Order: sequence, then structure tokens, then C-alpha cells
Amino acid sequence: MLRRFFHRLGVQRLSTRELIVPGMLTIGVVCLLRVSSLLQAQEWMALDTFSRYCPAQTHPARITLVTVNEQDYQATGFPISADVLAKALTHLDTYRPRVIGLDIFRDLPEGQGQTMLRKILATQPNVIAAEVALSDEPMMLVNAPKGAPAKQVGFADIVVDSDGKIRRIVLSAEDEQGVQKSSFPWLLAKHYLAAESVELEAEASKLPQFYPNSGGYSWADAGAANNSTQMLMNFCMLQQPYDTVPLRDVLRTASAGDGEANKLRNRIAPLLEDRVVIIGKTATHAKDSFITSAASQTLYSEQFPEHLHPTKIINGVEIHSHATEQIIGTALGMKCILETWTELSEYLWIIAWGILGMTTSVLLRSPWKSVVTLLFSILLLTLLSYHLLVAHNIWAPIVPSALALCSAGLITAFFDRDMRFELTQRQTTIEQTYESVHSGPLQRLADIARGIKAQPPLSNEQLQRQLAILNTDMRNIFARMRQDAITKQYSLYLDDMTLLDLKEPLGDLLYQVYEHSIQQPLPGFKDIQIYVVPEFEKLSETFKEKRFNIAAKRGLCLFLQEALLNVGNHAAGATRLEVNCLIETHTYRLQIIDDGTGITQQSTDGQGTYQAITIAQRLGGQFCRSTYPLSNHNNAHEGIKERRKSQKSTICEIVWPRQTARLFRRRTIN
Repeated sequence: MLRRFFHRLGVQRLSTRELIVPGMLTIGVVCLLRVSSLLQAQEWMALDTFSRYCPAQTHPARITLVTVNEQDYQATGFPISADVLAKALTHLDTYRPRVIGLDIFRDLPEGQGQTMLRKILATQPNVIAAEVALSDEPMMLVNAPKGAPAKQVGFADIVVDSDGKIRRIVLSAEDEQGVQKSSFPWLLAKHYLAAESVELEAEASKLPQFYPNSGGYSWADAGAANNSTQMLMNFCMLQQPYDTVPLRDVLRTASAGDGEANKLRNRIAPLLEDRVVIIGKTATHAKDSFITSAASQTLYSEQFPEHLHPTKIINGVEIHSHATEQIIGTALGMKCILETWTELSEYLWIIAWGILGMTTSVLLRSPWKSVVTLLFSILLLTLLSYHLLVAHNIWAPIVPSALALCSAGLITAFFDRDMRFELTQRQTTIEQTYESVHSGPLQRLADIARGIKAQPPLSNEQLQRQLAILNTDMRNIFARMRQDAITKQYSLYLDDMTLLDLKEPLGDLLYQVYEHSIQQPLPGFKDIQIYVVPEFEKLSETFKEKRFNIAAKRGLCLFLQEALLNVGNHAAGATRLEVNCLIETHTYRLQIIDDGTGITQQSTDGQGTYQAITIAQRLGGQFCRSTYPLSNHNNAHEGIKERRKSQKSTICEIVWPRQTARLFRRRTIN
């Protein structure tokens, strides 16, 4: 028993080692796919989806947007003139905001209102103007309004990923002349934090920098050519909409003595005081809009609520406000910026999930159980990745991890299934070979051995005839096995002259096995005086033949044949042979009982016993062989009664549950 256990353990270790290779190769392929950026778009989509479904989080109201939409253009004209902007900036300053951002480009010739606008820009240090300074096309560059000091001008250039969506922003970069410039959101945050006595440059180390392979990116342009610094946008932290004030309301409150204007002034004053105020265009025809799938709602979607598509239009002023909010929050100690792990940590994460899939399949040893478990594992991975994003602002690689988990797990599961199937087929071939040898040549050899020991022994002529028959039996084994393979094992050879068609009813098959076995010239059958005729038809009537498949019929026939031949070979002195088919409440029993000499160690350790145990296991039942004292049957004559006082009866039976009568499982090799 102990030796068999260690042998099984060694076989399992060997098979497990063979399963590791395809699983690890699959994980390696997934890593190569990620390195080659083939999974980049899918990782972007996963991040956008998670961000879009992040719960709304409250944060201090620091930013207010002064929007310019179609109604504002109707009131002020298009484009907005310099004097209107000058008037708006002058009046906004009366509400004492910390900083005002002008996200409206004014690269126009001198004209009416230009002098006033230039004066305001030059004299109000809390006004930050925007420009376009990083475009490779000179025609796309837009200068800041004239008169704005250089330290109050930030570039409003926005980085767009290859799928046309926004996920990162540039904080600083060199322009075409090599001048290092700061972004529009950076300057807004810097002026806001100055009132908090926080030096933004000193807090810059808190901002996680974007690299070419950060998160789900592969070989991205991180701005090495123009010495730029970028960061990822964390839309998950910014699902709360900002306060907005239309430009026309700001201009209307400039009218003194107007009662409606005073009410309006009282309403918008709390939204502007001590905040970052950004003036920007939100009109649908304005050329300052981008697309994103990471925001649950934008100013555009609020105007058109029927636009339910996950990809939404987002205005440039919203992007700058998101970036400004994240910079300010991070500098003040809040964890707002989207973070990523190191490349090594990410790939270790991916490999770990792949190994989990492999381990699951190796332990379960069932493709379908593995599929169900892998689905739950993917759900766990999804929830864990979502939790990391929502609770810790960490972008974990979910797509390659899920791909490694599924592919490595399924590859391992099906490799394991095929390997076990191959091993099972090998064992089936061995068992069929044993069946063929056992039912023919081995029985012939037993007859020859008994004949040699008999008195008188076999003559040379008789011995030669028996050996010739044995030679023919051995040569026919190959033909039998090949025929079994062709007929899909629908037949069973009892010997060279007897072939059973396993498509026949089970009761008829068992009767044929019984008749064939007891007619064999074996010593155990010579003294039998009483044969209790079995009622095999009970099986066919009660079980409704469809419950038994071909494999189950084969197993029961082999069990009956082996048990009867054991009686003939080992039950010396037996006078009674009884075969019973018992139908109980929850189980079925097939019993072979004799009153011979009883069990010997040799008869219990043979291959026949192992075969019977295997058949019982495949039926989901048990095999049992035992001895017990015989009782005196009333119909037994006196001579038999006297002999039974010192004899024991041997019972060989197989018991299996009724609900699994149709099942016959192939034994797997672990």
C-alpha cells in the first residue's frame, strides 16, 4: 500500500511537471503581447470603464467654471470681444477669487478694448492666460493675449492617445525655442496654493510622473524629445461635477442698482470667492472639445441627457479643471493622482494570476470545474482591480492578468485532460490485454499445470496438443484487441470460441457468462451438487436497460466471469454455488457464494481482485470478498449437513448505488 502511494505521488509529480511547461509558455506569450502594445487599447478601455463607474466622492469645492455657451455668444457676440473679456475679468476680481484662468485665446490684432485687456493682464497677477505652444505645426500655435506677463501664461496643449481619448496631461515642457514652460493647470494650482503657503515646486515630488510604460501604456511618448513632464488623469476621483456660472450672469451682475442683478450677485458670490475660476468655452460649435470614456458625465452630456453612449464629449476647460484639482489635492496631502506600479511589479502580478490559473486546473483535474473556477477568479480579479482604483488610486493591469489567468488555466486544464485521457487509454489497453490473456491462455496454462501434476500425468502427445492450443490463443490476442478497437468495444471475448455482443440486454449477457463459466473443466466445479440458478432478468426489468451503457455491461460481465472462475480454480471441495441479484432500497448487489475451502492470501492478492475493485469503483460502489460459517439448509441431505459443521462459505459481491446504475466512470491516473 505504501509503495503504491509513493508510486502514485511520483506519477502525479511527473504529470504536474509536464503541465507547467505549456502553462508558463502561455503566460510568457501574454507578457510578450503586453510588451508589444497589443493589449494597450484593451487596458485603456478597462481603465475608462472602471473610472466611469467609480462612486461619486465629495471633495472641497475649489474650482468654479465660468462657461461660455451659445446663449452667452448671443448676448456678447461671436467671437467675444476684448472689451467684454476685460469687463468680465474686472468684475470677477471683485468676488475675490484666488486665481482666474482665461482659457480663451486672444491672438487678435489691436482694436477696441485691447488696451483695457492688456492693462488688466499686466496689473492683475492672479489672472493666468492660456496659449498653444507645443504643436509641431507652426500654424497651430496660438500666442497668449498681448500684455500678459510670461510668468502668467501657461500652455493649454492636451495630449490625446492613439484612440483619440484623454487620459494624461502635460505639466511642463520645452517649446520649439527650447524655453521651459509650465502648463495652464500647473500655474493655476501654483497661484491657488500660494495662499496656503504651499510651494508647488517643493511638492512636485508627490506627483507620480508618467513614463512610456506606465500602467497599460506600452512605448508611449512620454515627452522625452521636449523634456516634458506628464501625469495620468484620475477621472475616478473627479466624478463630482464642478460649480458653473454662465458668463452672461457675471456680466449682468456688473449692473449697479438692478434688483435682479443683486439677487444674482448674492447667488454666485459663494461660488467665486476664494476659488480657482476658469473661463472657458462650452458651446457645441467651439473647437475646444475632446472625447473620453472615463467620465460618467460632462457638461456636454448634461446639456444632452439623451446622449447615453459611454464615450462622451468633454470640453478643454473641464480637462484643465480636473488637472488643476488633482495637482492641488495632491500638494495638500490628498491622494488624488492615478498611480501605477513598477514594470517588474506589474509583470509579477500578471505571472502570479497565470500561476493561479495553472494551480487551479492542476488541483481540480477537470476542465469544466476549472472553467467555473476561472470565471470566479476573473470576477475576483475584477473586483480587486476595481478596489485598487477606487480606494487606492492604483491602476492595476487587469486585461493581461485576466488573459494569463484564463489562457494558462485552460491550457493546463485541457493538457491535463488529454494527458489523463492518454494514460487512461494506455491502462484500458493493458486491462483489455489482461482480460484476453486471463480468459484464454492463463486458463489453458492452469489446465496444463493441473494435467502435469495429475495421476496419471498428461502424455507427451496431450501436452503438445495443449501447447499448440495455447500458442493459437496467444496469437489470437492481437486480433481480438484490434477487433475491439474497430467495433468500439461493443463485444467481449470469453474465449476464442465465445463472443458476446454487449448491445444485448444485460440479463441475457450475464446468463451467457454464467453458462460459459460453469461449463469450464475446472476442479472447483467437479464436486458441486447444488446450483442456485440466478435471476439475471431482474436487472433488465428493474433498471430499464437504458440505465446501463456498454462499459457498465462489460464491467459486470467481467466481474461475474472472474468470480465464477475463482470458484472453479480455488474453491476446492465446494458442493454449492449460488449467484444472487439483489435489489435493495438504495443499492444493487451481485453476489457469488460457494461453500468451498474459503479465502486464501493468494486468491485475494491477484490481478482479478484488483480488476474487481476497479469495476466497483467505476460503478461508484464497493467490492467485497469474505467468509462466514455455513448454515444448515433444510433441503440439504444429512451428509452435507455434517460436512458444513466444519466448513466456511465464501461470498464475493459487488454493491453499487441505484442512482448511479447508468454510470461507469473511467478510472483516472493521478
